[in-house]
Amino acid sequence: MTEETAGTVRPSVDALPGRVAARRRELGLSVADIARRTGLPGTWVHSVESAATAPSAPGLSRLADALETTVDDLLSAPPAGFTHRIPPRPPGRDAGPGRELVEMTDEECQAHLQLQLVGRIAALEGPEPFVVPVNYVMLGRDVMFCTAADAMPARVEGPVLFEVDDIIDAAKIGWSVLIRGTAEPDQDPADFPAAGDAPWPAGRRDVCIRIRAERVTGRRLRPVMGEAGAQGSEGSPGSPGSQGLEGDR
Repeated sequence: MTEETAGTVRPSVDALPGRVAARRRELGLSVADIARRTGLPGTWVHSVESAATAPSAPGLSRLADALETTVDDLLSAPPAGFTHRIPPRPPGRDAGPGRELVEMTDEECQAHLQLQLVGRIAALEGPEPFVVPVNYVMLGRDVMFCTAADAMPARVEGPVLFEVDDIIDAAKIGWSVLIRGTAEPDQDPADFPAAGDAPWPAGRRDVCIRIRAERVTGRRLRPVMGEAGAQGSEGSPGSPGSQGLEGDR
């Protein structure tokens, strides 16, 4: 996997579709060929080439592997060339690799948080604990989201958890970042999200909440390569894949 850039590069919706299609044709491969190499549906590959889908960071990494190149090359502007890499082993040819959980560094966690637009906040105190998704932006290491005064998230204050993830079910890979912190109202206009970062649902945004991060942890789930992957069956007792992305944090 091209993991060096898998969690830190945001796909370019302008150059990416054409670059993917151009590289596929250069290799003499069909959409079905790329689907087999990635282990993802052909409709997904087609939607990337037609600009209907902007792939997540793990999906982009998997595409780069299938196209025998790098993420950076796929995101480069034409007419840049492509780096040539060894083609991946098509899924299903032999026993598939198991999966292992990898602890992410703080720097990786922060990069992944910058990539996403929606996270889940969990209130730890109050008469009715809840978990709800919210649009968010990062203020340094802190999380900011805005909502209507009568909405449930507006009542969040005190200890909270904030979780962000990106999962590719078909490939059985993904990542998860968990923030433990303290939520408090933020009335400083300088901290409010820009117009382009406004929440997706229509309506008022009377209250902005800032989550001051106290602890940030993250994990990635990736295939185990080599003999270790062939010996450890996915989901077997004691294998890393049986822990789940959230793990024991």
